[in-house]
Amino acid sequence: MTGRKGEDKTSWPLGEVLRQARDGKGWSQEDAAQKARFSRTSWQQLESGRRADRKPFRPKADTVINAALAVGVEPKEALELAGLDPTRYEPARAGRPTATVTEVRELVMRLTDGQRQAVVDLIMAFTDAADADDESPTTAEAYRHHAREKAKGKD
Repeated sequence: MTGRKGEDKTSWPLGEVLRQARDGKGWSQEDAAQKARFSRTSWQQLESGRRADRKPFRPKADTVINAALAVGVEPKEALELAGLDPTRYEPARAGRPTATVTEVRELVMRLTDGQRQAVVDLIMAFTDAADADDESPTTAEAYRHHAREKAKGKD
């Protein structure tokens, strides 16, 4: 039986490259997982190409990119080895954390009403400032601008 792109079902070229890079740094799977900002279990799945239930592990492009960056592997190469589109790697975003809408929603749901309002104000500050000019403000600048505009509206 064959697996990804006609390879033997036990072959997972990305895993071997990640393992070699990790070993070259003298890191455990735990060390590499922490550097990539995900669990050791996820790292194990990346190296083995299998989930805990022994089914093929199909990582998202962001997961592969983060793992590659953590151990110094070229992200485009890692995406290719995982059978994913290498054009998904945007070097301008490298090293910047990304979060899904679901992850953000789950975090926001943990907040108190006051905290949620502060988050909404912060997001509004960025969108208002982005609409005002093309330069992205810092978090503090955006928040202060939004707070001033909000205060003006209450008068």
